[in-house]
Parts: sequence; structure tokens; C-alpha cells
Amino acid sequence: MTPAEREEALERREANAGLLQAKLEKDRAALEAEIAASAAASKAAFSITRALQADAAKKVKDLEAECAQLEGKLAKLKADVAKATPEAPVESPSEKAAVAAAKAQVERDRAALDTERAAFAAESTGARAKLTAEAKSLADLRAKLVTIRGEIEAGVKVREAEVQRKDAALEAERAKLQASAAALARAEAQLSEQRSRMEGQVAALAAKEAMYEERHRQLQENMKNFVRT
Repeated sequence: MTPAEREEALERREANAGLLQAKLEKDRAALEAEIAASAAASKAAFSITRALQADAAKKVKDLEAECAQLEGKLAKLKADVAKATPEAPVESPSEKAAVAAAKAQVERDRAALDTERAAFAAESTGARAKLTAEAKSLADLRAKLVTIRGEIEAGVKVREAEVQRKDAALEAERAKLQASAAALARAEAQLSEQRSRMEGQVAALAAKEAMYEERHRQLQENMKNFVRT
């Protein structure tokens, strides 16, 4: 693998590490948003529970007040009947009818009160069952969120460890590449120095060769002159 290919591979690994880190941050943000939503839902359910409890307490108080009023009316009617009744009572038909009507009204009021109490008890039981179901659902959701959070945190730790290992490997490879680049630079400098020396030697040899050729030419001319003479 050439240094350029190694550098390109290193850049790709760094890009992949950046993408993985971004995904980890996105998963962490999603988990925090889900936990915040769960907390808001729990808070809303708690507020609804308190509101239902306050409403139930108010209805009980209203029913108790109404029952007290009806019992007061009944006591007043009994007192009125006792005042209107002589020691040797001789009740007229109208008085008997009024007493019977008052008793019937009291019985109807008592039956209505019993009906309202039964309806309130049923409503209260349903509200309690609903609250219990909501509390169980919230507990299940919290347990599920805890499990999911643990899994995500474990995955994040594993991915962070993997990213750290990859970063360490990338740093080691980068150091190797830098060392190789430094070695190549030194080798190139040595080659350049050797080339400069060789060029100097070649130039010196060329000068010597030119000098030898000039001497050889002069010797040939001297020989020619000597032969002529």
C-alpha cells in the first residue's frame, strides 16, 4: 500500500469514526428525550391522580353534608310530628296523610342517598382501578425505560471503547505513516545528495576526458609534424 493509499484509508477511518460518534450522540439525545417524556407522563398521571382524589373527597364531603341535611330534616319532621301529636292523639286524616307523605319523602331521600353512595362507591372503585392500572403501566414503562437505557448505555460504552481502539489504531498508523514519510524524505535527501555528487563526478570525468582528447589531438599533430620533418 502506497503512502497516498494509506493516508486515504486513514481519512476514511476518521470519517467513519466521526459518523459513529454522531450516531452515538443522536442515540443519547433520543434516550434523554424519551426519559424526559416519561417523566412528564408520570408527573401528569400524578396530577390526574391528585385531582381525582380531590374530586372524590369533595363528592364524599358533599354527600355527607346532604345526608346531614336530610337527617336534620327528618329530625325536624319528627319533632314537628311529636309537637303536633297530643298525649291522647287523635290524628286527622290530613295529618296522617302529611306524616305519611313526609315519611315517604324521607324514605325516597334515603333511597336516593343510598343510590348516590353506591354510585359514588362504584365510581371510586373504577377510579381506583384505573389509577392502579395507570400506576402499573407507568411502573412497567419505567422498568422498560430502565432496561432500554441500560442497553443503550452498554452499547454506547462498547461503541466508545471501539472508537477509542480505532482512534488508537489510527494514531499508531498515522505515526507509522509519518515515520515512513520522514524516512522517505531522508532517503530522497540522501539520493539527491548522491545525485549531486555523481553529477559533480560526471562533470569532472567529462572535463578530464576533454583534456585527454585535447592532449591526444595535440600528440597526433605533433606526430604528423614529426613525420613531415
